[in-house]
Amino acid sequence: MRSSTILLILAMPAGILGYLLGVRVIEALPLPDGLQEFLVLFGPLFIAGLCMLPFLVPFFDRKATEDLAAHRASQSSSAKDDDDAGATPT
Repeated sequence: MRSSTILLILAMPAGILGYLLGVRVIEALPLPDGLQEFLVLFGPLFIAGLCMLPFLVPFFDRKATEDLAAHRASQSSSAKDDDDAGATPT
């Protein structure tokens, strides 16, 4: 639990470094001016997202696992309640 929170915190610096790296790489490419201006806007954001992804996946995986366990518990308790309500004492 604690390690995924630490990874979540480390995602921001990884994204910043990925963004800066993306800007430098795209500016160094010999591209036409219009294309380079377009890529400088969106390319670094894409690279930053890719750099943040390995840090964010464990956090969301843990949250999804918790939600799935809670959903299964509520389904089993409601099924048990339905079984108890359906059985009439004779």
